[in-house]
Amino acid sequence: MDQKSFDNETYLIEQLKKGSKDAYGHLFKLYHRELCNYMTAISGNPRVAEDIAQQTFIKIWDNRRKLFVSKNKLKRYLFKVAYNLFIDSQRKRKKEFQLLENLKQEAYLDIAEADTSLFEERLRKVEKEIDNLPEKCKKVFIMNKKEGLKYKEISEQLHISIKTVEVHMAKAMKRLRAQLTSFL
Repeated sequence: MDQKSFDNETYLIEQLKKGSKDAYGHLFKLYHRELCNYMTAISGNPRVAEDIAQQTFIKIWDNRRKLFVSKNKLKRYLFKVAYNLFIDSQRKRKKEFQLLENLKQEAYLDIAEADTSLFEERLRKVEKEIDNLPEKCKKVFIMNKKEGLKYKEISEQLHISIKTVEVHMAKAMKRLRAQLTSFL
């Protein structure tokens, strides 16, 4: 296949719909760097930008058969998909944050109602369960809950993606909830 023919956007889209890996590779080379720069400007984080760009290209490939793009609007379409993926990830993060805040509030109410000895026993149990978390998971949990760092700050300090921080936090919360529910 001739690379020059991919310069025609209509042809490029037709070939993408047919599953042409050459067309997909051309699309990636054409827009990946620019898409990462755009998402970095929006998110303020190059790692998040790279994750969103990858998700965007995966989504384009997965939905290639249904691809409908107005004439000469492929770049705009691509950037809109990326922007929507970013907004979705932010909404998900906000929901998780709200859940944690609700759990924290419930815990504070429980503490206020409990007597001191029961509180101390619960505190020991919580600390023991935190110590039993896998090392990386425990580190992320402590940085967030005890040191008050945001996911972005943790990801930068540990050189991991925000998504990985989210996975560790979800794993820690699930495990702690499972271990402590019967006790509390």
